[in-house]
Amino acid sequence: MIKIFTLLGLILQFVAFWMAAPEILGADWLSKTEEMIRKAINQLPQLILAVLGMGMGVMFYHSMSSFFVFIVVIMIIILLLIFYKKVEKLLDEKISKPLVNKLIINETFRFTLLKFAALFFTLGFLIQIALVIIV
Repeated sequence: MIKIFTLLGLILQFVAFWMAAPEILGADWLSKTEEMIRKAINQLPQLILAVLGMGMGVMFYHSMSSFFVFIVVIMIIILLLIFYKKVEKLLDEKISKPLVNKLIINETFRFTLLKFAALFFTLGFLIQIALVIIV
């Protein structure tokens, strides 16, 4: 249980950093690096495939303890490979472009993200402090 709360605190703080980054870096930096940000978001299918591949490797190492999970992972990998270009295009059109444009143009949105980042960072910190005091 302690590990779960420790991970939760760390994840909240990690997410807080990425939520605060657009406001801290500013609209000028975001517009200069728009293409790089879009490419990074479009790499998500490759990241998912890599994680699933690692999961399959672990499953093979442990003698495929769950055949159902193995089949599900194989199906997801096959579907991602078949629809890779469509998924990449969908990510670019529906997530990357609107998100980057909103971050560049809308100062209120960036400030709202900054407030959530402060909340997440504080919650993560409080969880970690509580764990140190309790344990």
